[in-house]
Amino acid sequence: MNHKSMSVTIIMFILSLLVFSASSFAWFALSDTSRVNEFVVPVNNYEAEIVFQVRKNGGSYSTITTEAEMTAFLNNSLPGDLFDFIVTIENLSTSSVVASIYFNDITSENPNAGYDMRNVFYIVDGEVSVNASVNNLPLNSNTPLTFEGQTFSNYRLNNLIDASQDITIITNVNIPISQIVFIEFSIQMDPNTSKQEYQAGIMRIASLLAVFDA
Repeated sequence: MNHKSMSVTIIMFILSLLVFSASSFAWFALSDTSRVNEFVVPVNNYEAEIVFQVRKNGGSYSTITTEAEMTAFLNNSLPGDLFDFIVTIENLSTSSVVASIYFNDITSENPNAGYDMRNVFYIVDGEVSVNASVNNLPLNSNTPLTFEGQTFSNYRLNNLIDASQDITIITNVNIPISQIVFIEFSIQMDPNTSKQEYQAGIMRIASLLAVFDA
């Protein structure tokens, strides 16, 4: 009897372990597939309300909250399409803050080698305005780039990104207590883009980082 009871106990233990393992696997699988990547990511512990709004070709503004929404917004674009962006930041903390805004992890996917989507999208005139005050983005290179007969804008995204595939949109914006700033810029798909190979490409921007400091 003791031997039989021990065998039953061992079998029950093994079954319980298998059920637990299956449950854990299901939880991890569901967590991974259901996770939604937030597009606006605040960095450092300051209270602020951040809203990222976009519009296409002068239409109505809508709010982007996830990476998937941003990817869908930019893709299926046609040459000449214009995308306007507004980042609204309200300082809700108890002291002034300094904000810096970055586009994080900008990548191109295209089965056609050499047809980088980051070359045919550019920030219009390299300008970013903060409460209507215009700032110009620094270039990695002033040398024009030509590929397959097309000379790209010097403000193409590929000429603005750093080694981490990020773009610094604006830095050191002072926001007093309870004040709001509006950061505005536009991205256009180069109207001179005629090669059909770009139609297979996808450009991704993983997130908008808002870094806050005292």
